[in-house]
Amino acid sequence: MRWSDRLLLALLVVDGFVVGVMSVAFAYLRFGGVAIPVAAVIAGLVNCVLLWLAAGYTDGPVRWFPLLAWLLALVAGGLPGPGGDVELIPEGPLMLPTLGLLAIGAGLPAVLAWSGRLPAADDV
Repeated sequence: MRWSDRLLLALLVVDGFVVGVMSVAFAYLRFGGVAIPVAAVIAGLVNCVLLWLAAGYTDGPVRWFPLLAWLLALVAGGLPGPGGDVELIPEGPLMLPTLGLLAIGAGLPAVLAWSGRLPAADDV
């Protein structure tokens, strides 16, 4: 793998983390008082794109690093901060949007990988 491919993979990992932070920020977005999982669907689609791009650079397990960075941001959002506040609440009425974010955000890329539609890495 060339150094430029490694640099682009590192940027994809940073993108995955940024998508995770934005997913946590907009996880409980409401339209007209109804919780609609817009952040979960957008996160799932963007994670599919990141996985697709990473698979174009490598066939190894490194292709999963953008998705792992996204999951790391979600775990950080679920941990209590210095004041005891938690961004992702896995209990009560907010448990369904949190589980939807995990299921859709990680499920769509998993289905994409399982279907065998990821591109093969270009060996140059």
